Amino acid sequence: MKSYKITSLLIIFFSLVLMSCSEDDRVDKEVNILGVWEKTEVSIESTITYRLVFGSNNTGINTESTQFASGEIISNALSFIWELNDNEVNLYDDNEVHIDTYIIANGDQLFLTNNTLQLEKVSDDYTHFF
Repeated sequence: MKSYKITSLLIIFFSLVLMSCSEDDRVDKEVNILGVWEKTEVSIESTITYRLVFGSNNTGINTESTQFASGEIISNALSFIWELNDNEVNLYDDNEVHIDTYIIANGDQLFLTNNTLQLEKVSDDYTHFF
């Protein structure tokens, strides 16, 4: 009789545990790639800012700017086309040649797969770039 009670309690316990797991706990949240992602590296000689801007219609802009201690600034900007597959973002140039692949982590971090570059999402507003 005692083993019957223990078995019954275990069944009830595991049933409650399984019912408490919602589908949201098992499925990753949808990633919002739209917005501004960047990383800034500061040294004595310069400050370098890497920025990816993901806009609507799968278009984007990749910028890199360097401000030297002397005050001189050098920057460049390239447009790209992006494609999101789960947590992977592929970038292509205007001729549809693959440029880079990034992995999205925690919804607000981008990791370049062939490099140590990590960008943080700094804004959802990309409109002043387009």
